[in-house]
Order: sequence, then structure tokens, then C-alpha cells
Amino acid sequence: MKTQAIRLGIAGALAALSLAGLAVPAQADEEMWATPNADSCGPVVDSVRFCTAPDGHPYPVQVNGGAVAGPRPGISGALQIGSTLTVVDGDWDPADATLTHQWLRNDVPVLGATGPTYLLTAADLGKGIRVKTTAAAPSYAKTTLQSTKTAPVTNAGGTVPSVVYAGYVGIYSFNTHPDRPSRLVSGGANFKGAPVIYRQYQWFCDGKPIPGATADMFDPRGCRSTGLFSVRVTGHAPGFTPATVTSKQRKVSDFDPAPGAVVTGGTGLGDVLTAADDVPWTSSPRPHTYQWLRDGVAISGATALTYTITAKDQGHTLVLESGTWYDTHIYSNAVAVPAAGELKQLTNVTKPAVTGDSVTGSVMKVSAGTWSVPSDKLTFTYNWFSSAGESVSSGPTFTPDQPQVGKTLTALVAASAPGYSTAWVQVTAPKPVTARESTRAISGTLTVGSKVTLTPDPWYDRSGITSDVHWLRDGVQIAGADGWSYILAKADAGTKLSVNVNPTTSGGNGQTLTASARVAGLPLTSAIPTIEGTVKAGNVLTVNRGTWSWGTAFTYRWLRNGVPISGATESTYKVRTADKGTKLTVRVTGSRFGYTTVSRTSAARIAS
Repeated sequence: MKTQAIRLGIAGALAALSLAGLAVPAQADEEMWATPNADSCGPVVDSVRFCTAPDGHPYPVQVNGGAVAGPRPGISGALQIGSTLTVVDGDWDPADATLTHQWLRNDVPVLGATGPTYLLTAADLGKGIRVKTTAAAPSYAKTTLQSTKTAPVTNAGGTVPSVVYAGYVGIYSFNTHPDRPSRLVSGGANFKGAPVIYRQYQWFCDGKPIPGATADMFDPRGCRSTGLFSVRVTGHAPGFTPATVTSKQRKVSDFDPAPGAVVTGGTGLGDVLTAADDVPWTSSPRPHTYQWLRDGVAISGATALTYTITAKDQGHTLVLESGTWYDTHIYSNAVAVPAAGELKQLTNVTKPAVTGDSVTGSVMKVSAGTWSVPSDKLTFTYNWFSSAGESVSSGPTFTPDQPQVGKTLTALVAASAPGYSTAWVQVTAPKPVTARESTRAISGTLTVGSKVTLTPDPWYDRSGITSDVHWLRDGVQIAGADGWSYILAKADAGTKLSVNVNPTTSGGNGQTLTASARVAGLPLTSAIPTIEGTVKAGNVLTVNRGTWSWGTAFTYRWLRNGVPISGATESTYKVRTADKGTKLTVRVTGSRFGYTTVSRTSAARIAS
């Protein structure tokens, strides 16, 4: 069998170029550090590529929807009235990004100054100048970066000074801990001629610019293993003409350190892989530990420097993990074991479909679709992404929550089968996620002495989510009424009851609910009043109220033919001449704190 001895990288190294297709922004000298994705990745299909981590496990990465990336802009030209300043933009990723500009005077935008050049006028005298560059490209988020503010503009004449190349440009390597050798290199160039000089970088592979490689540090794996790489450095300063210089080309192989272990051997069934762990680990005299991994998952019992390939390994990636005593694990070169026989192409016939309401708390599902191989022979994996490209879950179902509100979900369905290459397809939900409406409600009888309860919402009030609950009487919080239930007090009689819910953990929902009716008081015992006395002009009539609840307060209203008599509001009434031949009645109204107010009207008597 053919022997493989591919020497790949150490996990965790800082790099300036993302090999996953994601641009890494670069800034001026003081802002050059960036975090890479240096894992090896496959081709982009349907806006997704699958990458392999250093431990061998595969994972999906969305490559669209990222931000346009480029260096911080600079300014060249004399800082003198009548001179023209020019923006130094450098190279951006993607290369076809559209750049627009806005010039600023003392950080205030200059009206109409939106081109790559700017003519200094008398209004600029004594003020600092800055320029903002905004980059836009289809399927990318916009990026805006701004230059450093210049020194104040003067009215002195003379030639424009220049940044001058000072005689050295090169590529440096780093010395790191011997247990963790680094592939990173750094570009540098000496310039002079200005008090403070900023630098922009562009790395090249075989003479061609590498998209996104615009930081001062670079991982040579961004160029092919047998390639030549170089760096172009531009020195610029506000008020000076910039200078650009390019380093000599260097071999990628000169900067490829040995991994923790080098694995060699055939990749056929029954072949033995052998690892040579010859890196000088000087930090501890303890022996190293080893663990073979299949697609990033430990293989039971495989803890030696040799490993025999089994049928389970076919179509998967093997890596040897070497353990140190302190804080890290180092991985060998990855060995891809071919599947048994020639891999066939697996194709999607009917696209999967995303179903569900796209509402928080409601389950969304993605079907597997149909493929060129029967489903009972296929293995499926599912990954969910937000519209920003963020991975949010895995599996065929997903329940969106508050962070997904306003975002449209996509699902990535990958299918695999023995003897077939893995294939995947991405589908999008029909609409963005919206927040579900709360089903909380006030239940119980709205009568003094009764208990009312706030019925929880099964989603917003689920286990793990807590909320503060406060009951209110006519909009004013009731002291001590801060539970999910409340017993109505006499003070609530006749008032409007409401309850406020304030979430104290994420995922909750703030809400105020109001009862459908006012609170009824306790029942008041009452009686039909009677009129005592002779109903004749000049005589005094008296109300006999009958028996009412103790403590009841009364009011009275005498009526003539059902119409209230002006001023007749006492418990007695003197019959008037105008009452002759009419029907007299009296209405008694009883009220008591915490009770329902009751009115009773007597039988009519005819005045003579």
C-alpha cells in the first residue's frame, strides 16, 4: 500500500489567514492580532464547507454572510491648505468589494467630501483630518474602518514629505515553547521620514495576493505546501507620501515545524500505522500519553504508537493525540482512510423541507428529503443556523428562543452511506422567527375573599425561567401581593385588578394583564323598605328600612311617579301639595366597606 507521511500543523496556533474561507481583518501596527481558523476544509457547496479539526472531527461552516475585510485606511499628502490628500485603502476581501469614503474635519463629516481624494481648504486650517472607508459586497456584511486623525492642517508651503523605505524588508519566524512549535511568521519592513508610521500588509502565494491575508502575521499553510510566499508592506503616515516594498519569496517548507507525532503507514484494511514522537518535549520528564481518534472520537484501547486499520476506519480520518502533563494536547498529521471500494456520488433528489410555525417555543422540523440511495441505507446529520451564519443547534428538530427572533433559520442536511461520498443540502425556513404570544391568564372568581391565580405560560414560565409577579389595585402595587396567587381583600371591592410579570432570567416575557371586570364585594343582607305614615299633604312619612347587614351605611331618595324629588334625601319626607294624586316611593341604598352596594325601592303609595 502507498505510504503516507503528511506533516500537518499543531492545534491552537495563532494565525492571520483563515483557511475556512472567512476573511480576517487587519489594522494598523497596534491592532494586528487576529484569531484564525487554520483547520483544513473542503470545497464550498450550497454556501457551506465541511472542515476537519486537528483532532479529526468534521464540522460545517457557513461561508456567506460574513463581513467584508480589509486594512485600516491611511492618508497620504501634505497637510497644507491647497494640497490634495489621498486615501490609502490597501487590498480588501473580496477583491470586488465596493469602497466608499467620507472625509472628516475634527471628526465632523465634511459635506460632499466622499471621494478617494480631498482638497484642503481654509476651513481645515488648524484641524485634524480623518477618513472613513466603507466596504460592501454582495452576500457580505458592510465593514467601516477609519484612519488615524492627522496633525493639524497648516498654511505653510513646500514640498510633500515622504515615508522612506529604510533598507530592510523580511519575514520573521517565532520561537515558542518546544512542546508547541509554531508555524506563524511575521512580515516586517523598516521605514523612516515620519514621527509615527503605520503599515499595511498583503501576503502573496507564488506572486498572487491571498484574499484576506492582510495582517502582519501569517500562517504559511495559506500557500500551497510547495509554494513560495512573500509579503508586501506599505508604510504610510498622515501628511506624507506612502512607500511600498515587497520581501523576497520564501519556501513554505522552510516554516513547517514537526507535529507532535508523525504518522506513516498504509491506509488499507489491516495496514499498520506507526507514529514517531520525536519532538523534544522538555517541560516534563514524565512519559507521554497517546490516544488514536477516529473523526475526533477516541478509539477504545488504541493508546499505543501503532494502530491497525479496521473496517470501522474505512471512510474516516485517523489522528494520534499526544498528551502533555500541563495544559494541552498535540495532534499528529491526519490520515484519511479510503472507504471500501470506489466512492460513488450521492445526490439529492427531493430537497428537505423546514416545517413549523417559526415561533419561539414551537418545534421546527427539517425532513431528510429523498436521495439517490434508499433512506434506510443512509445516515443523516442535521445542523441549524441563524441568518447571521451562527450555528444554533443540531438534530432534525429545533425549538427557537428569544435570540432567534427576527432571524430566518436554515437547516443543513448531510447524507452519507457506505461506499458513497457525503453530500449535503441547505434549506431555509419560509419566514423569520417571531415571538410567541403569551397564554397567561387571570383565573378565579372576582369577589372579595376569593383566590385569583395567574395561570403560567408553558413556554415563558417553563423550568429554569424565573419571574417576579406583582398584583396591582387600580394600577397601584398591592403590598405583599407578589405571588402567582392572591386572595382578594375588602379593599379590592369595586377596583380593577391587574398583575405584572417581570422576568429575572433570559427567555422570559414581561407582561401586564388586567382582569375582565371589577372586583365584586361580599354579599350585603338587605330588605325591601316600607313607607310609614298617612300619605296626605302636610303629613310626615318615615322609612322603615327593614333588616340589613350590621354596619351598613344608608342613603335615601324619595321619588314621585318614579322621578327623584328635589332635596328629598332624608329618612323622612313631608308630603307636599304637588304630590296629590301621585305615586310616592322611596329608594334606600346600603353600602359597607368590602361589600357590594345594594339599592332597594319601596312599594308605591298614592298621596291624597
